[in-house]
Amino acid sequence: MIWSTSSSIISLENLPDEILLLIYRYLSSIDILFSFYGLNTRLNGTISEIYCHLFLGDVSYKRFRYICSSIIPQIGYNVCSLIVSDRSIEKLSKIFLEYFDGRISLIFPKLKCLTLLEVTTDVLSSFIDNLTNLKDLIQLNIYSLNRNNIDTDGIQILLNKIFSANNSRLNTICYDHQSIPLTVIDQNNHLLYSNIKKLEIFLERLHDLHHLLTRLPQIEIFHVGLQYESSEFNHTKKYSRVESLIELNLISLGYSFNFNELTSILNRTKNIEKLSIKIDNTDDLHLIDGNYFNSFLSSFHLKQFNYLVKYISDSSINQKEILSTWKQFSQQFDCLIDDDQNNIILYSIPIHFSHIGISTRFFTNISSINNHFHNIQSLRLYGVPHIISEIFPILTKCKKIKYLDFNGGDDDIILSKLLKNEIYVILSCF
Repeated sequence: MIWSTSSSIISLENLPDEILLLIYRYLSSIDILFSFYGLNTRLNGTISEIYCHLFLGDVSYKRFRYICSSIIPQIGYNVCSLIVSDRSIEKLSKIFLEYFDGRISLIFPKLKCLTLLEVTTDVLSSFIDNLTNLKDLIQLNIYSLNRNNIDTDGIQILLNKIFSANNSRLNTICYDHQSIPLTVIDQNNHLLYSNIKKLEIFLERLHDLHHLLTRLPQIEIFHVGLQYESSEFNHTKKYSRVESLIELNLISLGYSFNFNELTSILNRTKNIEKLSIKIDNTDDLHLIDGNYFNSFLSSFHLKQFNYLVKYISDSSINQKEILSTWKQFSQQFDCLIDDDQNNIILYSIPIHFSHIGISTRFFTNISSINNHFHNIQSLRLYGVPHIISEIFPILTKCKKIKYLDFNGGDDDIILSKLLKNEIYVILSCF
């Protein structure tokens, strides 16, 4: 109850729906369900949108068990998207399976999208076993998957289960680069995943990418990250084309591409209209030479091209000379050069990618860029600045930044002490 200025008591039920909806903004979906569901028909109606898109996480075990036993069986029929998270409280996903193992299709018959956050490989496998005969379920999101007693063969089995889940009804899968990288073993039986139209995935090596592309004959949108270099990759092997692919987003995470490896992928995707490439590390001069790219891409019918590459050289780099080779492209290109003049970051304007890593050796030249970093949401800084204020120039260029990660070796401890008092001030400014 609420006391008004006239000392009369105002019941929660007397508040208009608009005020109730404002109150709900300050509560988690779990708190809303626990506190308001079942009080009366009107309040159930005001929170119907909450349990249509249900988030299960960040809650005590006792409260979670109550919600699973007493609330979800009553509202499950209306749930369209479901998120189960072990991010803050471990093993909630296992408790969820205790209550709904073998019954997910009965409790959530209208489920369209399932998202699993920071679960382990064994829990993921159990969830997938439960995804059967859900006629509306077409999307599966897996974020920050953790390994739990699984070897390479087990990962291959898990990958097959992911793509074949829900009786092969899925057409969209998102498997992010915070998860363990997956491998694709070429067993000459070439299982086909013809149901998959849109895929984001994190793989170990280049040959895993090629093996997977062969199994995706109907893929249209493909976002892929690669973790390691591929010593086993066969540069002479001919792969079939993927005619359906119209959008490719290729990101290397520590993997040093060369131009020939890149073209081995692009030669299979001649129908792409939107191409995005981010290479974190390379010493191949061809990858910063616009003339090479223009010659190769001239046979494509691209409507959009996004590019970012970090190039490392043993000698000084002529920035103007490199940029001059990219003038024949429709969009503009720019580059950052480090203090030693032998490392550059070449990119199309504006930077399309939401996550980048950058060394503090580039900080001196950051002030020269305008709004090129406007789309960046996650930033990793390599090498710790001497004083915290040195990171401000790049943060002022990243207006949408949400995550800031420092990777600086022995100085991390010193920096972390500074950040305890200052990072919230920095983030609150943007």
